[in-house]
Amino acid sequence: MYSKLKIFVTLLTVMLFLLSSLVQAETASASAPLQASNLTELELTIQAELAKKSDSITITYTAKDTEDSKSYVQAIKNTIDLAQRNLDEELYWNMKDLSMNMKGSIGNITITLTPQYLTSVEQDQYVDNEVDRILKEILTPNMNNLEKEAAIHDYVVSNTSYENLDDIGHTAYSAVFNKKAVCQGYAILTNKLLNKAGITSRLVVGYINDDPAQTHMWNAVSIDNNWYMLDTVFDDPTPDHPGVQSTKYFNVTNEELLKMGHTWVESDYPIAK
Repeated sequence: MYSKLKIFVTLLTVMLFLLSSLVQAETASASAPLQASNLTELELTIQAELAKKSDSITITYTAKDTEDSKSYVQAIKNTIDLAQRNLDEELYWNMKDLSMNMKGSIGNITITLTPQYLTSVEQDQYVDNEVDRILKEILTPNMNNLEKEAAIHDYVVSNTSYENLDDIGHTAYSAVFNKKAVCQGYAILTNKLLNKAGITSRLVVGYINDDPAQTHMWNAVSIDNNWYMLDTVFDDPTPDHPGVQSTKYFNVTNEELLKMGHTWVESDYPIAK
């Protein structure tokens, strides 16, 4: 009996030691400082951390490709800007601010980035869950892509009203949680639903009424290898009338949308014709 107990205690001690070592290794890995030895690594590291919605990002940059400190720092700033511009489009428009601080010397610069987002990771997960629920509710297996797009259009228009709720109103989270949003919230929710349903969609940014101050966002959608413009917010009457919706801005061409007062840099987006 004593022998068995001794063996048990020994095994338990070994297991606890291994578990402790594993936890320490994971903690060390999680807290390991981020490093980048060239601008490409720096850009990819920043993008990966922004995708995690980290509260603070600290990276040690170790490249020694110039002795000119001014151009060295400017190259880092340009790379930070490039990393942000090349983010996934939905994440890009979810970013509220990105401040930076640098200290050190060539070959050993500590870069600290402090991002601010319109929504939290928990709110993003809520949206993802709602997107799954909505698609399960409104789509059927026998629908083609045009029918799926129409169902998504009708859902967004029928279940969202246009209202400015400050920053949160620019998000898909507000569109599904508050049932209220501005054009950006409408367009991003539409984008998420379409892409999750297997329909390629992109966000389009422009302005309306020939006034650059009236910025606007809508969607470019690919159906059967043809691109169309889709504006769910303009198909939703303002003030809101429950159950009333339009299809005037459903799958229109560039030419048609331009005539209806939308303006954008056409060369930046797929052409709907």
